[in-house]
Amino acid sequence: MFTAGIPATARAAALALLLTCAPLPAQDIPVIGQALVAELGREPGKELSLPTDAELGIDGRLYVVDSGNHRVAVFDAAGTRVALFGERGEEDGRLESPVGIGTGPKGEIYVADKGNHRLALFSPDGRHRRNIPLEEDGQDLSPVDVAVSPDGRELFVSSNNTHRIVVYSEAGDYLRGWGGKGSDDGQFSYPGIVKVDARGDIRVVDILNQRVQVFHPDGTHVASIGGLGVRQGTLFRPKGIAIDNSGRMFVGDSFTGVIQAFGPDYEFLYAVGDGGKAATFDTPVGMAINASRLYLVEMLAGRILVVDLASAPAMEAVQ
Repeated sequence: MFTAGIPATARAAALALLLTCAPLPAQDIPVIGQALVAELGREPGKELSLPTDAELGIDGRLYVVDSGNHRVAVFDAAGTRVALFGERGEEDGRLESPVGIGTGPKGEIYVADKGNHRLALFSPDGRHRRNIPLEEDGQDLSPVDVAVSPDGRELFVSSNNTHRIVVYSEAGDYLRGWGGKGSDDGQFSYPGIVKVDARGDIRVVDILNQRVQVFHPDGTHVASIGGLGVRQGTLFRPKGIAIDNSGRMFVGDSFTGVIQAFGPDYEFLYAVGDGGKAATFDTPVGMAINASRLYLVEMLAGRILVVDLASAPAMEAVQ
């Protein structure tokens, strides 16, 4: 759903790692206890199909991209599905293989409508407002995700086919962009989920470069987190991130199934797990977070897991 395939060089690297490295879950690494408090999206007749991302709105509702059904599912704070919007198509209000979702400070819902090369803007109750066609230098873009600036004025979009981050105004005007295919700082190999952190910086999952990159809003590179590996602090196939107000960032690895936490200075903190061992989830992709709960999208399992983080330390690495 997020890439056009895994290159032969990446497959060779995977084989080498599997032959020489113990997977992260098997290591003696710092782990914090986790408790699964709910499972969403598996009600008979209301199943999710290949969900890819989730975001919390200002109303406390959870908006889930139900990609296989080309729509968005909405859950209330109690975990009850209360609404659906979108269906397959290119007309206004319809979606074609949507992937990511972002919410604005006024309740706006932006969907990365990848197959239609646009952002689709909805009200919190699912009414379609307008589309923002996406192109740069005359080339249509295939958006994977969108993040909204804290003031709602800028939209940061990851473009899968051009390996760039493009920035649009809330009115739909192109503002700027950065990136290009490569592995240097500021370059990408299939950028995925995008988030804005509490500092206002932009964090981008750089999937096939096995890292998360951090930028100032003008595109200035700040840091890179991760790097190829299957041990603590490294990543193999990162897909989702979630950042809380303290600066703690959770990163999901769809290959190892492990969720790792990093601190505000990008240091490794711990893995989510139980019994002294890192938990492994089923193809974790998009995530959302509030003060005490992590909403984790398991794509192939077709569900959202709600993980209680109340007992997790906010800043200090577990010893």
